Amino acid sequence: MCVVYATRRGSTKRVAEVIAEELKRMDVEVKLTNVNENPPVEDCDLLILGAPVYYEGPLPEIRRFVELHNGLKGKNVALFMLCIAEKFGNAGKYYTERRYLRLMVEPIVGEVVAQKVFEGWIFKENLKTIEEAREWARRLFRLLRREKT
Repeated sequence: MCVVYATRRGSTKRVAEVIAEELKRMDVEVKLTNVNENPPVEDCDLLILGAPVYYEGPLPEIRRFVELHNGLKGKNVALFMLCIAEKFGNAGKYYTERRYLRLMVEPIVGEVVAQKVFEGWIFKENLKTIEEAREWARRLFRLLRREKT
């Protein structure tokens, strides 16, 4: 598996690290890379892409990465996003899922097999988000295992 993330203040990197650590704990080979390093995706059976919401959308380098790699055609892709809009309740969560996550999905030609919005943070690490990232990684592991059988 490959975990590729974009980050500005480090929270998305931290969630990407937690996802990668949890998958490694289950004996999955994982490559963790910042999107700015333009990692190869040919050997990724599942590509996990993460970005924060920044100025009303996911960081643009994620979209450029997808476009550079032919829309990730033929790839299974899981997407995650960090956003503080959830602090505004269900309306904020709904808006995030419908507006911001959609902007990550649009350029993808491959199959989006999972999507998750995590509550972000600015100053203090959100422990609830960290635990949710671990659980989401376990779900991705089960999904990948089902597809291989």
